[in-house]
Amino acid sequence: MIEAAVRTFVPELWGEVDLFRHFHVGTHTFNADTKKAISGIKNHFQKALILHQLALKLLPNLSLDEEELQSKGYTAAANAEEFSAVLEEVFTELYSSIDCTRKVIVSIYRRTRGLPDSTHKLFQKVRSNRLGSDFPTELKQAISESDWYDELRAIRDELTHSDIGNCRIDRETKMVTYTHFGINREGNPLVINDVMGRIQFLIASVNQFLGAIFHFLNTQLKFTAISQLCGIFFSKAYLRTLSFDMPIDFNSGVCRSHIWFDRDVAFRCPLASSCGAYERAKFIVPEAAQPPLA
Repeated sequence: MIEAAVRTFVPELWGEVDLFRHFHVGTHTFNADTKKAISGIKNHFQKALILHQLALKLLPNLSLDEEELQSKGYTAAANAEEFSAVLEEVFTELYSSIDCTRKVIVSIYRRTRGLPDSTHKLFQKVRSNRLGSDFPTELKQAISESDWYDELRAIRDELTHSDIGNCRIDRETKMVTYTHFGINREGNPLVINDVMGRIQFLIASVNQFLGAIFHFLNTQLKFTAISQLCGIFFSKAYLRTLSFDMPIDFNSGVCRSHIWFDRDVAFRCPLASSCGAYERAKFIVPEAAQPPLA
């Protein structure tokens, strides 16, 4: 029954990072740490998005602190502290996605003379034109154009070792101001007016940066085919062979599981009737039968 199915193959939601994560195996051999970094790029960015949405849900609670201040003359600012703690994690998760990206870049281009294994130093060297021609121009451009990086790094570095900052909502404009007295800027505490707008800008900027980096890295991948999990149906795993041949959509590739589920209608893939990979498999000489993965 289709309602009992879990579809895991959703290429319409894949971005450049996803393509690299799936198809780098035909070109690169990474150690365990770099493989973790590849997963971490999307995982950290996704956490940032989730935390941003959580902050939006908590945003109305800032008015409760203001109401308490007006009615009692003081406030414990418990809602502001909760909101600020969530908001600060957005900054740190965004930076972590960039940090993981640096690990992948360094692993691929480790033979580049003077390539530092440090995110901050990598950005510094590229911006000061201290990496040679053996480091790709496309990567240099993506790094050089990231004029928001220093701001994000500075906030992230301070937040790693500081207390929670404070957020306050303006009763008239409804804009949120973020203040952190433990982070100094030219002798003054850090103040970010309209911090929600700034975070949206940083999310979009990091997303664009990741897209540019991995779009280039994907152009360097060799043509390869992988085994792709389509979904879990009837407690069994259904697979297809998927080639790195753009564009990729739900109909791409060749169904592998039809060899056994065509023999047992009780386990027929619930998506087979509308799947191009299944139709394509009928015109290919079958390989040795692949048993279902239970």
